[in-house]
Amino acid sequence: MKKIANALVCVSLLGAAAAHAEGLSIGGSLGNSRVQSDNLGSAATVDRSSTGGKLYGGYAFTPNFGLEAGYARLGKFSNSAGDVKADGFYTDAVGTLPLGNGFSALGRVGLFNGKLDSSTAGSDRGTSYKVGAGVQYDFDKQLGVRGEWERYRFDALGSKSNADMYSVGLNYKF
Repeated sequence: MKKIANALVCVSLLGAAAAHAEGLSIGGSLGNSRVQSDNLGSAATVDRSSTGGKLYGGYAFTPNFGLEAGYARLGKFSNSAGDVKADGFYTDAVGTLPLGNGFSALGRVGLFNGKLDSSTAGSDRGTSYKVGAGVQYDFDKQLGVRGEWERYRFDALGSKSNADMYSVGLNYKF
């Protein structure tokens, strides 16, 4: 919870600074996440769903290309061996393809510094890749709604685990 509060403060400060800059945006999403792994520091298989979310800030260099950085909390997953919490920070290159009538397609690829915190195997952090795709509908020049799929790759606790998140959120452009 403290990480989410810190991320909200950072996004708020970014938003305050963005009031005078063109191309900046902030946003957040909530959705369903699912971790899939054969081994997260124990012999037990983890393949569970949880509620996830993300907060981010971004800068669009052109109408078709931008960068986004943020924090994703992918949830808490339980199995017979204990609990695993998954979260981390990311930076993505985001491509946007206008489709017309306020709709656009999104594609993203980036780096993810993820942390897995297991009740039985301890905590570990590693950097790997992140990819995603989605659609956005812009209500006006500033406010839009996004639907996205994202795959976060964890390289931690001796495992290469995937967390998929399907989310819906708001994007505000300054």
